[in-house]
Parts: sequence; structure tokens; C-alpha cells
Amino acid sequence: MSDIFTKWVPSVTVAGVIAAGAIALPMQASAVDLPERSVAELLAAMDESVEGFSGSVTKTSNLGLPELEMSQMMSEEMIADMEERMPEGFEDFVPQLVEQNPLTDAISFLAGSDTIRVYASEEGFRAQILDPMSQRDVIVNKDAFYSYNAKTNTVLTRSIDGEVDKPSLDELNSEIELDLTNPDELASALLEEAEGKATITVGADHRVAGQDAYRLVVTPVSEVSLVERIDISVDANTGLGLGVQVYSTEQSDVAFSVAFDTISYDTPEASIFAFSPPPGATVETLEFPTEVESTLTELQREDLSDTEKEALLESLKADMQAEFAPGVTADTLGEGFDTVLTMNQLPEAFPLEMLENDILADFTTEVDGGTVFGTPLSNTLLTDAGEVYTGAVSVEYLLELASN
Repeated sequence: MSDIFTKWVPSVTVAGVIAAGAIALPMQASAVDLPERSVAELLAAMDESVEGFSGSVTKTSNLGLPELEMSQMMSEEMIADMEERMPEGFEDFVPQLVEQNPLTDAISFLAGSDTIRVYASEEGFRAQILDPMSQRDVIVNKDAFYSYNAKTNTVLTRSIDGEVDKPSLDELNSEIELDLTNPDELASALLEEAEGKATITVGADHRVAGQDAYRLVVTPVSEVSLVERIDISVDANTGLGLGVQVYSTEQSDVAFSVAFDTISYDTPEASIFAFSPPPGATVETLEFPTEVESTLTELQREDLSDTEKEALLESLKADMQAEFAPGVTADTLGEGFDTVLTMNQLPEAFPLEMLENDILADFTTEVDGGTVFGTPLSNTLLTDAGEVYTGAVSVEYLLELASN
């Protein structure tokens, strides 16, 4: 379910991703002298399971980007054209994407700063995004997921069929990008990406969210990556990832930061992960075209082998690409921090006029052979031939790939 929603439908928000970037949240400075531990020991500690926790997380960015919304960048004519180009069965997603995509809106990493209250246990995961004038909640439990926006009093939900264990919940959280609100999950993902593609050392001890913490310093082995280094804070007692700071080669300030401000290791009550729509709320069930729903149901069969599940998923992705982005072929070049996603063309439904919006003008550069949309942590090249190259790499590298 979530894999399809997040990997395909939000592809129309590429302009937002193009503008994505990040901000500075200095870790708490305090003299700490912890016993020496090796990189291997700290990585092993991070693999240990924490039964449950809750806390306040702050995510910030420092690129001068405005708080972007799709509705700010699209005219009514563009929206109508986008609806017409959508394949049958997907027209209803357009208003969600433009006005209020509950998932990408709830876990917005486009710009600015967010304060997020997180809860995690064997029972589920909950993220409360605290806005000055409202609140948004994303909840995943063993029965369903919910995305609630208090400002509009709307709920998007979908049931989860079959028994869901902790690993499955972790996977689901990752697929719908809830891990981006959880410094521990984000740290683990970045360390996995860094394996064999970066040097990892132990930095200076410090304190985060009132906890003594070790610091892992990840430095990419790359001549083209925009990532200079990543600092990961590891709780000295539990091994939980407490914070992540990403530095760019393009600026001295932290380019992206997500870290706990406060944390408690008391297991949250199960009721935290229950959800009932407030009175008067508009409730919408996330649904897909019949063929997609049929395949998703098939994937719930307990007698399927891993090979059969993988084959079904690949078939489903191919069907979705043929339906949603006919004629589009996608590939990846390189690996690790040098990875570049390529497409032979933008999906037909992509509102190309949106890229001409004044909001994105400061992040647009004309180059020989195309146009680049760039931030200190990402560059996207749209060639004159319509090809797309995007990654956390230099413009020169993208141009080199495009010329080959």
C-alpha cells in the first residue's frame, strides 16, 4: 500500500523535491567524557532494540526557502490539465496532492522548521507535527494507518490486513516516510547507505536531549557528492540514534538536522496508537484502482514465498509505471552518495509549467544543454531533450552523465 503511494503518486511533486534542502540545529554543547568505544561497538549498540520511547523532535533547514505548498505553485488551469492526464482511477489523488497530501504534508521536509512529538513501541508509531495554529497526526498501528489534519478536520486512513509484527511496522513506517521524523530510523538508513561508501569515525562526546551521547562522523568517499559529512549522535546508554546533522560541501552551516530535544524511555501506553476521528471530521479511505487492490490483496497471502512476493511487487510496480507514467523509463547510476536517478522524460501528468513559478526562480540555473534546480544538498538537471538526472551530487557530474 504505502510503497505504491509514496513511490509513484507523489512523483508529481518532483518540483517540491527539487526545492528540498535543509537547516541548522546545533547539538547541545556540554563537556562529556565517555569511555572510549569503537565504531564497531557503537554500530552494534545501535542494532539493539529499544522497547519503546517518546519525545520531542525538531527538524530544521537553512536554505531561505519559503514554506512551499503545491497550491501556491499551480494555477486552476494547471490542476485541470493534470487531472485530465492522470490515468483512470487516479483523478481523485490530484486534489490531495495539490491542496493537502496528508502524508507528504505531515512529514514535510521542503523547508522551514517542524516540531514533532513521536511515540514508538511494539504497538505502533505516532508522529504529531505541531504547528503554531494547528496539529497534524500520522499514526500507524497493527490495524490501520491514519493521517489527521486538525486545521481542515480531515482524516485519510487505510486498514492493514493480516497480523503485523514489529519488523513489519518498522518497514511500514519507513515506506510512508515516518522514519524521517525518527532520528534513530534516519540514522540507521544513512549508515546503511554509507556502508562501503564512506569512512566512519568516532567524534567528540556530547549531550543530546539530556542524554550522554557518542558521535559517529560519516564522511563520503566521493569527489562529486554534495554531502561533506554526517554527524550521528548515539545514546551512550541505549544505543538509540538521538540526532542527525548533514553538512553540505556548498555551505558552512548545517544543511539538515533532525534531533530529539527531549526523550523518555518509558514505553508509551497502547492507547496512544489508537485513533478515532473527531466529531465532524471528513474521513477518506485511501483506495486504488481495482487491479492494484487485487494485487495488494494477493500480497497478504501467508503462503507466499519471499520470491513470489518480490515477483508480485515488481509486477505491480511495472503496472503502476505503465499506467501512471507511460513511456517513462527510470534507472539509477552509481551507488551510495554518488547515486543519480535518471528518467528518459518526466511523467506526462507532471505539471511542467510549475517549474516556471517565481517561487523556484532562485533555485533555477540555465546551463548548456538544460536547466538545473539546485540546493546545497541536491541538484536536478532537466535537459533540453527532456531527460531528468537528479541526485545529491554536483551539477558538473550531472552534466557529465547526461553527455555520455
